[in-house]
Amino acid sequence: MTTDALRPRQRFSGDGWSVDIHEDRDLEIHTLRGEFDFAVSAKLAELLPADPGARRIVLDMTEVAYCDSSCLQILLRLGTRLREAGGRLAVVSTAHAVVRPIELLGLGDVMPLHPSLAAARASWGEET
Repeated sequence: MTTDALRPRQRFSGDGWSVDIHEDRDLEIHTLRGEFDFAVSAKLAELLPADPGARRIVLDMTEVAYCDSSCLQILLRLGTRLREAGGRLAVVSTAHAVVRPIELLGLGDVMPLHPSLAAARASWGEET
């Protein structure tokens, strides 16, 4: 049984991809699934907050099979805007398609990678 807190408050999907948005305590969690390429990038940009303020957002990308540079750029912009406003971004994934480009491009300062939500919370000094 899914509790109301874990039930997505917004769900978006297209051909081969989906984004669910829900809150877990004080975090806004965006769960991305599928393949994110140039054809999806404009829609992804619409779904993410343009002015996120000082929120803490987790991108759960554990089920992402592909993420190209156009979508990474959109996620990087979100991380930069959050950082400038005093917010934080974390990327949760161990998927090669997500981890490798972030590490190769040195984006870890703006888009820190974590293997789990618990690890992301711990990096912010929270107990799970």
